Amino acid sequence: MDKLKITTTISLILLVTFCEAQDAFFSNFNYSNALVNPAQSAISEDINLRLLHRSQWMNLVNPFTTSQFEGSFPLRKSVTGTKYGAIGVSFVNDRLGDGGYLSTNQFGLSFNYNFQLGGGSSYLAAGIKAGYFNGASSIDGITTGSQWNGANFDPQANLGEDLANPIVKGAEVSPALMWYQNDSLGDNKYYFGVAAFNVLQPETGMIVQGFGLPTRYTITGGAQFFASNNFSISPKLLMMMQGNQSQVVIGSDWVYHMQRTKEKKSAIALATAYRFGDSFIVGAKYLTNTIDIGVSYDMTTSKLTEGLSTTTGSLEVFLNYKIASEKKAKPFLYSIVIYDALTKNELAATARYNSLTTGEKGVIVENKSSATFDLHLKEEYAISVEKEGYTTQNLSIKNSKDNEYNDTVYLERAVINFDLDMQVFDKDNNEEISASVFLIDEEGNEKLLGEGNKISTSLETGVNHKLVVRSDGYDDKEFEISYDKFGTMNRPIYLNKSFIGAYLGLKIIDEDTKKEIKATVMVSDITVPSTPINSLMVMNDFAPDEYPLSMNKKFEILVTKEGYFNNSLKLEVANDQPIKKVIELSALGVGKSIILDDLLFKTGKAELDERSYRLLDQLVDFMNQNSTLTIEIGGHTDNVGSDSYNQKLSEARAKSAVEYLVRKGITSNRLKAKGYGESSPIATNETDAGRTKNRRVEMKVTGK
Repeated sequence: MDKLKITTTISLILLVTFCEAQDAFFSNFNYSNALVNPAQSAISEDINLRLLHRSQWMNLVNPFTTSQFEGSFPLRKSVTGTKYGAIGVSFVNDRLGDGGYLSTNQFGLSFNYNFQLGGGSSYLAAGIKAGYFNGASSIDGITTGSQWNGANFDPQANLGEDLANPIVKGAEVSPALMWYQNDSLGDNKYYFGVAAFNVLQPETGMIVQGFGLPTRYTITGGAQFFASNNFSISPKLLMMMQGNQSQVVIGSDWVYHMQRTKEKKSAIALATAYRFGDSFIVGAKYLTNTIDIGVSYDMTTSKLTEGLSTTTGSLEVFLNYKIASEKKAKPFLYSIVIYDALTKNELAATARYNSLTTGEKGVIVENKSSATFDLHLKEEYAISVEKEGYTTQNLSIKNSKDNEYNDTVYLERAVINFDLDMQVFDKDNNEEISASVFLIDEEGNEKLLGEGNKISTSLETGVNHKLVVRSDGYDDKEFEISYDKFGTMNRPIYLNKSFIGAYLGLKIIDEDTKKEIKATVMVSDITVPSTPINSLMVMNDFAPDEYPLSMNKKFEILVTKEGYFNNSLKLEVANDQPIKKVIELSALGVGKSIILDDLLFKTGKAELDERSYRLLDQLVDFMNQNSTLTIEIGGHTDNVGSDSYNQKLSEARAKSAVEYLVRKGITSNRLKAKGYGESSPIATNETDAGRTKNRRVEMKVTGK
C-alpha cells in the first residue's frame, strides 16, 4: 500500500510538471519556434542555430531550468534558388533541482511551406511539427520510514519498498500558420501566426491511465517600425491557452541600428515586456547578420513571492548563430541588342529585369546598345528597355529552359508634343491680320493647322517642322520650326503685302572706268510730287539685282557718292516687266560741271519754282558730304530777247539758287553765282527743243 501511494504521488507530480513543461516559456519567445509557432521558421532566409537557457525561481534552493536547442534550414528550389519552405529540429529539456529529481525532454521535427500572396513580399507559411516527449523522476532523493534506525536516520539504508522510476511519455502533432512580410533588406516587417500544440491529446503514461495532454493554442505577432534611419521599435505579442490556464505577454524591442545594409547589419537593443499576472521582463541584445546574443531577467510580480524572504526571478540567455543560405539557381545566358526603329542603327539605352518569380530586380545594360547577362532558368521575367525620347518597350521571358536566349529590340521615338501659339501681323503697320497656317510634310503635302489671326496647335518635339502662312493680299511665308522640350512656344508672324509691279535691276558705274562702284541709292515715289515717299535702296554698297517698284507709280532714283557728282533718273512703272538701268557717276574735278535739270524758275522770272526745292535740298546734302568743295552756279538762256535782258535774267536766277543754299547752311564763300546769258549755248536756238536745252543752270567745281 505504501508502495502504491509513493508511486502514484511521484507520477502525479511528474505529470503536472510535464504539463508545465509543455507550457514552457521563454522570455525571448520569438527565438523559440518549437514552443511558439513551428511555421515561424519560414520567416528567415538564413540557416539558424539557436540555444536558449532559462533558470526560473532562482532564489529557491534548487530552481527550475529550461534549455532548448533549435535549428531551422530554408528549403530552396533547385533551379531558381527560391525559398519555398523550411525544416526545423528542436530539443527541449526541463529540470527541477541540481540532481534532476524531475526531468522532461522533448524532441521535434517541423516542416512548413511558403505561399506567396499577390506576387509581392507577403507570404503565408503553413507548417506542422511532429514530436516525442518523455519525462522521468529520480527516486534517489526519496526517503521512507525504513531508513530510520531508532533515533538516527541513515540515507544509505534501503527504502524498504520495491519502487521503479515512473515514466511519462507520448507523441505530439502541432499544426501552425504564419503570415509575414519582409522589407527590401530581407528583415521582417510584420508577422502574425497561430498554432495548436498536441492536437491529438496523447495519453501521457502507464501509471495514470486515461489522462490526455490538453491542446495548447498560441497566438503571436509583431512588427518593426522605423522612427528614424537608425532607430526602430519592434512591438510583439504572445498569447498561450491550455486547459483553464492562459498566459499573455506584450512587449517591445527598442533597437539602435549601427549599420544596416543587405550585406552587413549590426544593432543593439533594449527589450521590455510584461507577462500578465506574473512578471516584468527586461533584457539586452546585440544583433548582427551572423549572430544574435542576449540576456533577460524576469522580475516576478505574482503571489509566488508571498512568504519568501527575497523576491524570486528568472534569468535567461540566448544565442542565435546565422549562416547565409545562398540562392543558387541555374543560369542561362540572355543577350540583347537595341536599335532605333527609324534609322535601324544601334541605340544606347538601358534594359532592366524584374523576376516575377522571386521579386529580384536589376540592370542588364545601362546606356549601351548590347549586352549579355545571366538570368535564371524556369523563372518568369519582365524586361523593360527604355531611353529618354523613346517609347519604353516591355518584354517577357517565361520559364526559359534554353541555355541561351536572344532578344532584338527596336525602340520607337516617343511622340512628345509642344504647344505652338502663333499671331499674324501686317509687317508694315503691325496690325493683326487673318491667315491660314499649313504643315508641309516631306512629300510636299499640306495639312491645315488653323485659321484666324491667332492660331494654336501642337507639334512633335525634337523634329523640324515646315510651315507656310497664307493670307489674301500678302506674300506667303514659309519657315521651319523645332522645339526640344515639352511646353509652349509663342511665335509672331509678320507678312509682307503682295507685290504688284516690276523689279528694277540697277547698276552704278564710274563714268571714266566703266567699273561698278558702291554708292548710296535713294528711291522716291514722286507720283504725287508735293508729297514724295522716300526709301533707301542701299547705302554705300552695290545696288541689288532686283528692287521692287509698285505698278502705276513714278519714281526718282537718286545716286550719291562722296567724291562724285550726284546723278538721278526718273521712271514710271507701267507693267511688270523687269527694268534694267545703268547710272554713271562722274568724279569731281576742278572745272567739271553738270546741268541741274530740275532747277526750275517761273517763266521769265528769277523766282524759284517750288518744284526746285527738292533738287536744291539734294544739293545741300551733296555740299555737306563734300565739305571742302567750292562751286559755281551758272545761269544760261536762249537767244530770245535782248542780250542785256538775258544776261541780267541768267545772273538773277543763279543768285536765287545760291541764296537758297546759303539759307540752308552752306557758307557763302563756297558758292559763286554767275550769269552767262545766251553766250554759251549747247544746242541750236533755231528749234524749240534746242532753245529748251540752252535755258539751263549748271554747277561747276571751282575748288576741292
